[in-house]
Amino acid sequence: MIASTAPDFRAIAAQIAPHPDELRWQAIPWEVDIWEARRRATEAGKPVFLWAMNGNPLGCT
Repeated sequence: MIASTAPDFRAIAAQIAPHPDELRWQAIPWEVDIWEARRRATEAGKPVFLWAMNGNPLGCT
C-alpha cells in the first residue's frame, strides 16, 4: 500500500474540484414548479427546459 500525504491529497483535490466556469449553471434561477416555469417562459418568450429522470441522481436508471 502506498502512503498518501497531505500535499498529495491537496493536489488531487485541486484536480477534481470543479472550476468556477463549471458552476455557472448554479446561478440560473431554476424553477421546480412546471406550471410556474411555463408561465414565466411564456412571458419571456422562451422555451422550457425540462430535466426528468428516474432513480438516484448518481446512478440514473
